[in-house]
This record gives sequence, C-alpha cells and structure tokens, in this order.
Amino acid sequence: MSHNLDFQAELKAAQAELLKNPGSVDNWNRAAIALIELGDLNKAADYIGHAIALEPGEALHYSNRGRVLFALERPNEALEDYTRAIELAPGADLYSSRSVIYMVLGRDAAALSDLNDAYDLDPSVTNLLNRAAFFSNKGMAADALRDVSKVIELEPENPNHRLTRANLAFALASHYPELYEMGINDVEEAIKLDKEGVLSQSLIQLADQLESYIGSSPNPEVSRRLINLIRGNQAQ
Repeated sequence: MSHNLDFQAELKAAQAELLKNPGSVDNWNRAAIALIELGDLNKAADYIGHAIALEPGEALHYSNRGRVLFALERPNEALEDYTRAIELAPGADLYSSRSVIYMVLGRDAAALSDLNDAYDLDPSVTNLLNRAAFFSNKGMAADALRDVSKVIELEPENPNHRLTRANLAFALASHYPELYEMGINDVEEAIKLDKEGVLSQSLIQLADQLESYIGSSPNPEVSRRLINLIRGNQAQ
C-alpha cells in the first residue's frame, strides 16, 4: 500500500510541475514512470508520447513507449517504436528487445536477424544465450549447441551452461552418436562445478525421467550411465 501511495504522490507532484511547465520532458517521463508503477499503462504511453513530441530525436523515449505498448499487447505499435529507436541510436539491447516482438508476431527471420545484430554489436554471454534459446525453441539444436559452446568458452565455471549443452547434445545424438559422450562429460562437469548444489533438483528430475523412459530410450546404456552418475553424486 505504501508503494502505491509513494507513486501516487510522485505522480501528483509531476503533474503539478507540468501545469507550470508543460514543456518539461523530464516531468512527462517522471509522471509516466509513476503511472507504470501504478499500473496505468495506457496513460503512461500517452505521457511518453508527449515527451516524444517535445524530443522526437531521442531514441530512449521510443524504446520506453515501445516497452509499455508491448506490455499492453500492442506488438505492432511497439515494433514501430523500437524500429524508430534503432534508426536513431542502434544498440544491442534495442535489437534484442525488438527480436522478442518479431517472435511474438511470428516473424522468425526478422527475429534472428535482430539477434545476430545484437551479438555483432555486443558479443556477450547474454546475447549468445538469447540466440541459443531462439535456435532451441525453433528445433535448431545444432545451432543452439554451437552458441552454447561459445558461452562455455566465455564462462567455463558456470555449471548451468554445461547442463544446457548436455541437453542439446542428447537431442542431437540420435543423428550424431558421438555427442552422447559430450553430453555425459558435460553432466559430469556440471556436477563438479555445482559447488552450491543449485542444479541438484534439475539433475534429480533428469535421472527420474531417464528411469521412467529407459525402456524406450534410443541408447539405454547412456541412460544408465547418466542415472548412475547422478545417483552416485546424490549418495555422496
């Protein structure tokens, strides 16, 4: 309740300032932020529109309104705003955000193009993982495996990345049997790296699933090796 009261007071103060000086971009944005926190997204979009009218060359206003419009499930309008923001100041975060809108609109080629642009501008783990997630969701496991392997090169001590690559390797192993060993090695490495036990539940679930479907497993021997590896670690 105090949270809402704080932002109601902030909104009232910003609106009072706007009555005195309607040409203040900062106060239009200040009021818009308060409206977002209060859940009035439609009015927030209108207020950001005033900021845009005053500063049509500022990319941040367009991306801010695009974010609000996307939350309002108005993806086509959000796409227009993000596209304008990119025209004014192309950046990896903007390309990454626009890729999500393209995915919602079913424009996969455009989404992948934006993910590639985001990575080209900022070859970070985050942008690699975003692109890998896209590939994985589209059934392009080989491409996802390539990106996650790059992630592991950048963050070799993160056990989550190892488990992610293991799952991708197993998904491809029916066509490329040599990937079974990669997957097993990655699970083993994930267990070693998981000092805090963060992956314990995920590994237990994996072992349970393997046991449930071992009769229909394309490679029961690999399944048993994984089950023994995970159960053996639990017993320690």
